[in-house]
Amino acid sequence: MAEFIPPQEGIGRPGHLPNVPATLVELHRLVAIFLASKGFAELLEAGAGHAAEIRAPLWQLQEVEEDEITRILLTLAITARVVDDANHRALDLVAGPCGTLVQDIQNPDGSRSLELREACNKLIHAERRRFDIEQTDGGRPYLTPTLYLYGSQGRFEWKATLDVIAFAKEYTSCVTAL
Repeated sequence: MAEFIPPQEGIGRPGHLPNVPATLVELHRLVAIFLASKGFAELLEAGAGHAAEIRAPLWQLQEVEEDEITRILLTLAITARVVDDANHRALDLVAGPCGTLVQDIQNPDGSRSLELREACNKLIHAERRRFDIEQTDGGRPYLTPTLYLYGSQGRFEWKATLDVIAFAKEYTSCVTAL
């Protein structure tokens, strides 16, 4: 049996490069989940916390939002890091901010812009994540496109606030262009 040498090795890019154009589908899903969350909440007829709520088909569909968002963001973050490493950290040169980072939550005044590569790092290494929630006029909760990530680096605990829409725009502009 002969060993297969991928064509991308012949163009000076060693290692495995993921299918970057496929990330556009994942980015679309990510943004669509956030944009649809309020619509799902408004369609639910059972009151929040009512026993009938857990049997409502749309409530069951809305319940998968958080897990699917987490799956998509981790997939995107890992893909972006692999692509960026293969391109000698080009994201440092071309990507803009997509949130804010407080490197030490004991010193919240020390916040700075969260650039795309660092956002990917924080998504991968977060120990906790929390969603931003608002309520419909009927009192039903829904997700907004802001994510709070928490973790630690050395002796400092950090907090990153990710603007998911800005993340999707930067990702589409930068990662898919590499």
